[in-house]
Amino acid sequence: MRARFIALAALAVAVALYAGAFSVLNGNAVASSRDLDVRGSAANGAAGETPRSDDLEPGLWWARARERFHRRRRHALLFHPRARRCAPMWKRSSAWFATSARAHVILFQEIARGGPVNYWVDLKARIDRTLHGRGSVFFADFKTRLMPWPLAMTHGQAIYSTYSIESADVVALPAEDASIFGVKRRYASVVARIPIDGAAHGWTVASVHLAAFDPDAAVRTRQLRELLAWAEREYQSGQHVVIGGDWNFQLAETNFPNTTEERFLFWLFPFPQDALPEGWRIAADARVPSVRTNHQPYVAGENYVTTIDGFIVSPNVAVESVAGFDLGFQNTDHQPVRARMRALRAPQTEQSGR
Repeated sequence: MRARFIALAALAVAVALYAGAFSVLNGNAVASSRDLDVRGSAANGAAGETPRSDDLEPGLWWARARERFHRRRRHALLFHPRARRCAPMWKRSSAWFATSARAHVILFQEIARGGPVNYWVDLKARIDRTLHGRGSVFFADFKTRLMPWPLAMTHGQAIYSTYSIESADVVALPAEDASIFGVKRRYASVVARIPIDGAAHGWTVASVHLAAFDPDAAVRTRQLRELLAWAEREYQSGQHVVIGGDWNFQLAETNFPNTTEERFLFWLFPFPQDALPEGWRIAADARVPSVRTNHQPYVAGENYVTTIDGFIVSPNVAVESVAGFDLGFQNTDHQPVRARMRALRAPQTEQSGR
């Protein structure tokens, strides 16, 4: 009897210690550069080189593998299919990458290791293999610490570059009060700095994914203002700044046909133009929608679609082109966006080492 009591007491202590450690590790919502996973560029090929011109081609992609496949079955369950149904999606995506994803820098939002959010398909590893030879920066903005498989999740943002990444960082952003099973999301912008050959200052490329379902867009507005304040300081230091991703604000006015009820658009807010510092610009394609509603499997002309994904650039960056890719929302509820940027260099500024 005594041995049983001691065993139960030891078990209770272990559970309490585990619960305490879990709460401490997962309840911290402040992003840190210590959590960055930075991988160097390959020594062969173009990867790892310094840009010899002022041109940069960034692209935005999303890596979700979830409820987006039954586009013709209106009443299909939202969280079907299972992992085996992710395979055709990934084959389509890989083929598309091989032919179309030739951007110098690729920014991913919602890229995840294998876990319950993507039917245990390790999309991050597959993207690493597909984009082998590029330098990369990965930050898990949602990560379960001390959570055993199969419930463990690692989910975040990544930047892949054919050019050498001089330094990497994260810009911590305000967090929401809510948590999922005690795990708080660490909102941040992931940053890669890329030098320009012969220039005193290079590119600062940042990936962003702002909050989506905060009431009255209060949290995402604070995140936006803090991010742009940081970006203005980066620009004032002489860098050419490009921020791309899922802003969860309507970047361009659109009016695509749809039959979606207003109640499913509670999350949608226009971009607050007064948040843009002087001279900064939005680069988004209003002709091709970048996001759709998820209240039902996608049906063209029924689901509401608009543009919330794109870029914001500093005054010393010229936007040569920006274009969305209409893939019919086959693989995710977002669509890719690609742009061509050019650094505007001021000789007197470069010489002064501003």
